[in-house]
Amino acid sequence: MVKKIIVGFILLVTITANSQQKSINDYKYVIVPAKFDFLKTNDQYQTSSLTKFLLQKKGFTVFKSDENLPDDLTNNRCLALIGDVIDKSSMFSVKTSIVLKDCNDNEVYRSQIAKSKIKDYKKGYHESIRKAYASMSDLSYSYTPK
Repeated sequence: MVKKIIVGFILLVTITANSQQKSINDYKYVIVPAKFDFLKTNDQYQTSSLTKFLLQKKGFTVFKSDENLPDDLTNNRCLALIGDVIDKSSMFSVKTSIVLKDCNDNEVYRSQIAKSKIKDYKKGYHESIRKAYASMSDLSYSYTPK
């Protein structure tokens, strides 16, 4: 009897947790930081601009954090995902992945880690970010308002 109650409770918790997960299609916008944490200046090596461009190609409406935002997004930041680039570079290669997080800093999507061995930072970051974007082929986006 106790086992049935425990199994029922675990099943209930699992169903509740899965029903509260948000889909990527629940978000209207993506905000890309003007300066990523691993860089020293805004849009250094044009990484923010490239990330914005690539996410727009996926169908997202994208803004950089230093741009004017629409009124609905200004009033409700949870309409947007944060599109961040994570840097896992080593001495001899640039490694990045693209991460989409919600307004509560929960990860909604992460691309594969992409690698570039180009020594020029700008070209290396561009190649790595483009490869990370290419690994997002499983992501299909179409905004569906709630």
